Amino acid sequence: MKIICYSIFVLLFARCTVVPIIDKWQNLSNNQWNKSNKISIPIEIADSDYYYNVYINLRVTNDYKYSNLWMKLNIKYPDSTKLKNDIMLKLADHKGKWTGHSLGHVISFRLPALKNKVFGKSGKYIFELEQNMRDTVLKEIMSVGIKIDKEQEILK
Repeated sequence: MKIICYSIFVLLFARCTVVPIIDKWQNLSNNQWNKSNKISIPIEIADSDYYYNVYINLRVTNDYKYSNLWMKLNIKYPDSTKLKNDIMLKLADHKGKWTGHSLGHVISFRLPALKNKVFGKSGKYIFELEQNMRDTVLKEIMSVGIKIDKEQEILK
C-alpha cells in the first residue's frame, strides 16, 4: 500500500513540475558585453499548442554599476519573420540591493521577459540578445542567456 501511495505522489508531483525546453548561458569574454556582440541562441519549438514563458538569464559581478539593464530580445521565426522586443531588466531595488541570487561577488538573475508567449508554428526559432545601454561596452557582465518553459496547453 505504501508503494502505491508513494508512486501516486511521485506521478502527481512530476506532472506539476515545469521542465524547461532550454536553459542556456553564454559566458562573455573579459566580463564585457559590447553592443556589437549579439548573443544568438537557436531553439527548436516542437509544440505550437502551448503557452511558453521566456526568461533572461544574467550573471553580473557586484561591481556592475547600474541597477538595471536595457536589452533587445529579437526573435526570428521559422518563416523568417522577426519580432523585436525592448526589455528593461530591474536588477536592484530602490535602495540598491541586488534582487538576484548572490554567491560571493557573482549575482545571478533569471528575469521574466515574455509571459504566455505563443509560437504559432513548430520549427527553429533564433533568439538574439543584445545589450541596449548607453555604454558601448558594458562591463561586469559575466554571462547572459535564455530559459524557456513550456506552460499550459492552449484551449481551442
